[in-house]
Amino acid sequence: MVAAEGVAGAIRSALEAAPSLVAWALPRAERSHPAGRGIVHVARLADRRAAVRHARRGGWMWPLGDRYLDRRPRPFLEVAVSARLRVEGINTPEVLAAVVIPARPGYRADLATEWIEPGHDLRALLAPNVYPAVSRRAGLEAAGREVGRAHRAGLDHPDLNVGNLFLEPADPGWRAWLLDLDRATIGRRSRDAASRNLRRLVRSLEKERRAGTIAWEAEDLDVFRRAHRAELESG
Repeated sequence: MVAAEGVAGAIRSALEAAPSLVAWALPRAERSHPAGRGIVHVARLADRRAAVRHARRGGWMWPLGDRYLDRRPRPFLEVAVSARLRVEGINTPEVLAAVVIPARPGYRADLATEWIEPGHDLRALLAPNVYPAVSRRAGLEAAGREVGRAHRAGLDHPDLNVGNLFLEPADPGWRAWLLDLDRATIGRRSRDAASRNLRRLVRSLEKERRAGTIAWEAEDLDVFRRAHRAELESG
């Protein structure tokens, strides 16, 4: 396991009391809810509220379920990426613990991240007839700035989509957060990586629009792109 200093003792105790971190969190959860490819359990680790989840495959790798074969455990890399972004001042939840469980072949994994109070992902912000255009575009501008700052810091987030750009009300406007860094890496700033990430985001927007869950226009995307470009080119 890898754990933040303030919760390391609580993680050890949890793993002594249960076969996995998720098994420990399930009966102790304040609440549980679907998120992404699984269920998130909100439970207390020491004095921190944590979102505990079991890692599961998505996309074309979904047949592997919860089995991972990477030589370097991906959850430990997520800890490092999250820490680096936070040092750079990027809004992303702290990864409090990553627990790798050996399997044959490969491994399974549980993660505990800092709990961010519910707000809105881009899907909720762009839901039809919910927010006026001025508020919607303020949220898109905040999201564009945050992604631009992350790309300036060297982030490559290949699964950037409407569900892992999170927005919470702030004074004024919105504060954006980047979530789900399990496939993300940090390296030298790369315009190619930034372009790939944005194409992935646009594909997810188009998919949601075709399903009727969101309504957005070309001008909405222009707001995001302008904010992203201004941050990316500012350093």
